[in-house]
Amino acid sequence: MLKISRLTDYGLLAAIYLARKHGEVISAREIAEFYHLPVPTVTKVLKALHQGGVVESHRGVSGGYSFDGEAEAVTLGQMLELLEGPWDLTECETIDEKGVAICSIRSGCPSRRSMFGINRAIKGAFEQITLGDLTRGAFPIPAIDKSVLMNTRIS
Repeated sequence: MLKISRLTDYGLLAAIYLARKHGEVISAREIAEFYHLPVPTVTKVLKALHQGGVVESHRGVSGGYSFDGEAEAVTLGQMLELLEGPWDLTECETIDEKGVAICSIRSGCPSRRSMFGINRAIKGAFEQITLGDLTRGAFPIPAIDKSVLMNTRIS
C-alpha cells in the first residue's frame, strides 16, 4: 500500500507552518504545540528539512527554524523524496547505489510497462503540488494524458 510515514506527515505539517509564517524564526516547540505533536519528532523532521535545504536553521536563545524561500518553488515531490528517501511504486523502477535495477526479472516483466507509466504519473502528480498550494489548502488537478503514459518508451 502506498502510504507516507508519520515522520513525513509531520515534516509536511512543519513545512506548511513555517511557510505560512514566511521569514519568521519559529521554535520546534511552537510547531509541536500547535499540532499537538511530540517536540523531539518535530525537531527531527525540521533537521531533515534543513539538511535538504527547504528551511533555515537559526542557533541561539531565540533560535529555531524559518522558511525564507519561495513556496511555489518547493514541490510536494521534493519534500517526499527528502523526508521518505528515494521511492518507487515497484522495484522494477528502483535502482541500487551502482545504478543497477533491483528487480531481477525487470527486462521480461509483462507488467513493467504499465507500472512504469503509473509510477511516473504518480510522481508527476506530486511534482505539480507546491508548498504554496499546501499552505493555501488548494491543489491543482493533475492533467495526466493516458496515451502519453502508454506510449512512453522504457529501457
